[in-house]
Order: sequence, then structure tokens, then C-alpha cells
Amino acid sequence: MAESPFHTQNHLKCPICLTLLKNPVTTSCGHSFCMDCIKRCWDVDFYRGVYSCPTCRTTFNQRPALSRSTVLADILEGMKQKAPARPVTCDVCKGIKVKAIQSCLVCMASYCQAHVRPHYESKAFKKHKLVKASPNLQHQICPHHHKALEVYCYNDQKCICVVCMGNQHSGHKTVSAAAEMAKKQEELKIKKRDFIQKTTDWKKEVHQCKKAVISFKRSAQAAVENSDRIFTEIIRSIQNIQAEVREKIRAQENKEVRDAESHIQRLEEDIVKLQKENSKVEPLLCTENHVYFFKLQKYYCFYSGVVPYNSSRDVNTLTFQRVTQSLSELKSQLDEVCEEHMREILYEVADVQIFQDDDLSEEEEEVVDAGLW
Repeated sequence: MAESPFHTQNHLKCPICLTLLKNPVTTSCGHSFCMDCIKRCWDVDFYRGVYSCPTCRTTFNQRPALSRSTVLADILEGMKQKAPARPVTCDVCKGIKVKAIQSCLVCMASYCQAHVRPHYESKAFKKHKLVKASPNLQHQICPHHHKALEVYCYNDQKCICVVCMGNQHSGHKTVSAAAEMAKKQEELKIKKRDFIQKTTDWKKEVHQCKKAVISFKRSAQAAVENSDRIFTEIIRSIQNIQAEVREKIRAQENKEVRDAESHIQRLEEDIVKLQKENSKVEPLLCTENHVYFFKLQKYYCFYSGVVPYNSSRDVNTLTFQRVTQSLSELKSQLDEVCEEHMREILYEVADVQIFQDDDLSEEEEEVVDAGLW
């Protein structure tokens, strides 16, 4: 059977102040208390020299260290968020309870507009402390002296009553709780204005950053497209140069080969003619009859004009190696130009920033110079 909410809340109440735990801490014996409540109890035990648990009376020779109970704190915080705010009603009204407007820290009661009037009109209530209607009046009363917590202790940073000032808070720096609250509220107002101003400034910066990011992305995309277009044009230009060089080499090859083949053909024709003439000389060389020799010589009529058309032309053994060397030099020069321009291009790329730095560090400059950025 599920445990009732009332029974659950009883387990979450402090055994000392009998209200829901505030800043709960747990002792080594397993019992939980409000941190302020158990500290006050052990402040009193200090004079006895023995510390004890208010619930089970377990004693400790030394003042135990307190640890905050995170689980209980989370449970209590959840209950506060889920619990609906109930209006404070008048403790004097009979029958139908009217909404209270003031609470008295002396009477420990809340009053509606009609029943609070005696506190303003009667001298008997002159010293009573009226505050805005509060459902937790016991939190504003000292559990030890049943006096209003109207003094603030700087040393312990908490509210105390006038009796506490002369006891455990003797010698501490104290001030009126209302005055200290007013001072703190003024400080909080300044902080609030600062928070609002910073929030406005940061929202403006966020808006500017978002616009800058959108613009930056568009610019980057345009730069990529332009670089692709330019590099495509460079590649096309190099391809055109490549085609032109190839065409020139082939044209020169065809011309020179054609001239050489024509020269070879003419030389071969002359060789045939010379061989024919040589065959006519052979009988003359073999005869011993001088009469016969002169008759034959007159008969043959040797062809004395058989000479190669241009037998004095020199044959070169040159190749296109110098062309290859020139192309290699062109490549080296292009590499140098590209490297020089790439350093400048990469430096310009690194300089395009949403948040502009004042100067590049030495390491960044070395990276840019090396072309690794």
C-alpha cells in the first residue's frame, strides 16, 4: 500500500524545529536535521563537552563533521516545486477564513485586515513585530529563545535574535536584519541591472555572430567556386599549351622526316645511275688492246653529269632533348610561381576570420609560410 503524503512529510521533518528539513544534513547515526538546528544544538553541547544526537541520544566525544544529504535536498526541492502555494488565512476568523494580510512574530499568528487593527490601535501590541502574511512564521522565530530573528550576524552569515547576540554570538559583528536586507537588495538590484545589460549585449553579439557566420559561409562558398573556376581556366590554358607544343613537335617531325626521305630517295636514284656507269667502265679496265680500248670508250660515251643533287648536305644527329629540358625549366618556374602565390593565398585565407586576432603567433606564421595552413 502506498504511503500517504502526510506520513511521508513527517519523515521529512526536522526532529528539532518540527518543520520540513532545510539544508538537510545526516549524522553518522543515520538521523537527519536542518543544518542550522543541529549546529545550534551542538553549540549548546559544546559547554558540556559531549555531543549527542537529539533523536537517539548517541554520544560523540568530538563534534561530528556534517555532510549535506543530497537525496533529501532533491526530494524537498521537488516537493516545493510541486506543492501549490496556499493563501495564508486569518487565525482569528470563525467559520469562513479570510485571507490574512499581516503576521505577528510575537503572537505567532496571522490576521486579516479587520483582526489586525488592534495591533495598530492598542498600546498592548505596540512592541509586537508585524510582517507580511507568511505561512511559515516559525522560520522567523528563534527556536531557542522564541524571539524574532531580526538581527543579522556577519560572522555566521545568518539571522539571530537579540538574546543570541549576548550568548553564542557574543562579540560577533551584527546589524539589523532589515537594514542588511535592504542593503543586499540594493546590491542585488545593481547586479540585476548588470545581468540585464550583459544579457542584452550578449544577445546582440549572438545575433551579430549568427549574421557573421551566414555571411562567412556564403563568402567561403563563393571563394571555393571562384577558385575552382580559376584553377579550371589555368588547367585549360596549360592543356592548350600542351596541345600546341605537341602539334609543333609533330609538325617539325613530319617536315624533317619528309625532307630526309626525299633526300634519301634522290641519293638512291643517283646510286643506281652511278652503278650503271660503273658497269661500263669494267670492260675497259679488263682489255689489253689499246685500239679496242679507245673504240669502246668512244662507243660508251660515259655520263659525266651523274652527281648527287646535294651530296654536300650534313646530317645532324640532334634530338628533341633540348625541348624536354626547356619544358622542365618551364615546370620549375611554374612551381616557383605557384609556391610563391600559394603562400600569399594561404596567408590571405588564414586572415579571413570572424573574430579577428590582433597578430598571428610565430607558430602560426611558420605554418602559413610552410603552406600547411
